[in-house]
Amino acid sequence: MKLRDSYRTIMFVFIVIVFGVCINSCSSEGVNNQAGEMSFGLSAVQEAVSGNAVDNKLALTPPMGWNSWNIFEADIDEKKIRQTADAMVDSGMRDAGYIYLVLDDGWMAKSRDSDGYLVADPNKFPSGMKAIGDYIHSKGLKFGIYEDRGHLTCQQLPGSFKHEQADMNTFARWGVDYIKMDSCFAENNGRLSTEDYAIYRKYITKAGRPMVLSISDFGNGAWAWGGEDMAQLWRTSGDIYPWMDSVYHCADTSGGDRSIHPAFNGLWQFAGPGHWNDPDMLQVGNLKNGIGNKAHFSLWCILAAPLMAGNDLRSLSDSVRKILTAPEVIQVNQDPRGIQGYKVYDSGDHEVYNKPLQDGTTAVLLLNKGPKPVDITIDWDKIGLSGRQKVRDLWAQKDLGYYTDSYTAGDLTRHGLMLIKVGSPGPLLAGPAPMSPDKYMVTKNGTTYLSDLYYIWKHGNAPKSDKNFNNNPITINGITYNKGLGCKSNSKIMYKLNNKADRFKAVVGLDDSYSGSGQGRFRVYNEDLFGNRVLFDSGRMSKGSSVKNVDLDVKGVKCLLLVFEGKNVFGNWANAHAIAKD
Repeated sequence: MKLRDSYRTIMFVFIVIVFGVCINSCSSEGVNNQAGEMSFGLSAVQEAVSGNAVDNKLALTPPMGWNSWNIFEADIDEKKIRQTADAMVDSGMRDAGYIYLVLDDGWMAKSRDSDGYLVADPNKFPSGMKAIGDYIHSKGLKFGIYEDRGHLTCQQLPGSFKHEQADMNTFARWGVDYIKMDSCFAENNGRLSTEDYAIYRKYITKAGRPMVLSISDFGNGAWAWGGEDMAQLWRTSGDIYPWMDSVYHCADTSGGDRSIHPAFNGLWQFAGPGHWNDPDMLQVGNLKNGIGNKAHFSLWCILAAPLMAGNDLRSLSDSVRKILTAPEVIQVNQDPRGIQGYKVYDSGDHEVYNKPLQDGTTAVLLLNKGPKPVDITIDWDKIGLSGRQKVRDLWAQKDLGYYTDSYTAGDLTRHGLMLIKVGSPGPLLAGPAPMSPDKYMVTKNGTTYLSDLYYIWKHGNAPKSDKNFNNNPITINGITYNKGLGCKSNSKIMYKLNNKADRFKAVVGLDDSYSGSGQGRFRVYNEDLFGNRVLFDSGRMSKGSSVKNVDLDVKGVKCLLLVFEGKNVFGNWANAHAIAKD
C-alpha cells in the first residue's frame, strides 16, 4: 500500500499524536517572517471570511482539467508532463473545457534550497517549475501544482507548514493557476482547519495572482466549518480507486448520506458558483469497462463535481475520449446556474438524480447500480414538471420525442444509465429547498439538544436520536435518559454550534444493553480532527464504569465533533445539549 493510502487510513482511525506537538525544525527560520503565526489564526480566519473566496470570480463552474496522481502517482517527470500537455490539446480535451494541468505529489526536491524555498526535483524536472508552467501556458492551458499544509507531503517531501507566505509567492512567481492543498501530517500543525486555510487564503490574496485553492482533507467536513470562505472546492471523500465500488462510495459522500444526515439528501445546498463539493478525481479510462466509465462520468456531471481526468492521455482510446469530451454531458456539469444534482429516487441499487438547468430544462440521470437488468421510471411530478414534455438523450445527442407524465429507461444492465434533458427552454424550474438552519445548527437562546438537530458530518456509525443504538431507551448504570445520542463504535459525528453556544453538557457511559468486556472512549473536539483541539476525553470506560459528566465552555466554537471509539461497543452521549445565553 502506498504511503498516501496508509496515512489516510491512519487518519480515519486517528490514533492521534498529543495536541500541541510543534514541528519547528521542518522550516528555515526567517523565510516567512511569520513568528507568532500560531497565535494569529483567529484574525486570519476573520480576514479570510471578510473577503470570501467567491469574490475573486474563480471556478464559477466546476473546474475541469487533468491531475497526474491516478495514473502516475509520484512517478512524474518533465517529459510526461509536456507530453500530457500536448495530448490535452491534440485529443480535443482542452477545447472541451479541460484547462487545468495539475502536477500532484512527487514533483519537488527532497529538501528546500538554502534560502528555504521550494525547488523542483532536479532529476525529474531539470528545467524547473517556471519552465514547465510556461510550457503548459503556451498550450492554452492553466498550470496546477500540489502542496501539503503539513510539514511533509504524503510522499514525505517538503510540506508548506511554516512556509505558507513564501510558497504562495513562489507559486505566483511560477505562474501557478491552481493549488491542490493536501493534509497529510496536518494534525501536527496545532491549528484548526479554518486557521490553516485562512492563512493560505490570506497569502494567496497577497501574492496577487488568482489561484484556485482545492482543499484535500479526506472529506473532513469543509462544507460545515466554512470551506467556501477559503477555497473554491473541497474533498467530500477519501481517495478514489479504479473500481466501481469506490466510484459509488465517493459519489455518495457528495450526493448521498455517507457523510451527512440523510435529511439533507446530499451536500447540494453547500455547493454553487465558486464553491464546489469534490468527490475526488476521475478514474474514467482507468476502469475495466466502458459502461462503468460512462456511469462514473455521468455521476460527476450531474453532481456538479470538478472534472479532473486521471488517465494517461498520451494513449487515450477513442472510446474513452468520446466519454470525456461528450459535449452535452459536459454542459450539464458546466451549467452556469450551478445547482448540484440531487436524488429524487433511491432504492439502494437504483437511483434517479435531478439537476435543474439555466435554460429552464432539467437534467435527469437514471442509474442501475445493481446486478440485474431493470426498468427505471422518472415521474414528472418529482422534477417539477407535468403533462407532455420533450426528452433528449444527452449521450446519444438525440431527441427521443415527447412523453406524458413520465419517462422509463428500459432494461438497464449493471452500471447502465440514461442521462436525459427534460422540458423546453423557458422560466427556471424550482430547485430543491435548502435545509432550514434551525434544523442543523444552534440558532436560539436557551437549551438545544443535539438529538433534535441533524448532524452535519459523520464518519462511521451514525447515532440514534433519543435511543440507544438498538433503538431502546438510553440507560446507563440503571438510570434512563429521555434525551441523547446512542452510538456504536466507531462513530464520529459533527454538529454545528454556529458560534452561538456558551456551554456543552452531556453524560457519557456505556449503555446497559452492552454485555461485552470491551472498552469505549468518548472525546469532544473543536471542529475537525486535524486541529487536535480535544475539549474532553473520558479515557477508556468499561461496562459498569461510573458515568462521566461533560461540561465545556464552547464560546466561539463553530463545529463540535463527538468521537466514540472502541470495538463493537455501545455508548451514549446522554442528555447532550448546548446552552446559548442572551
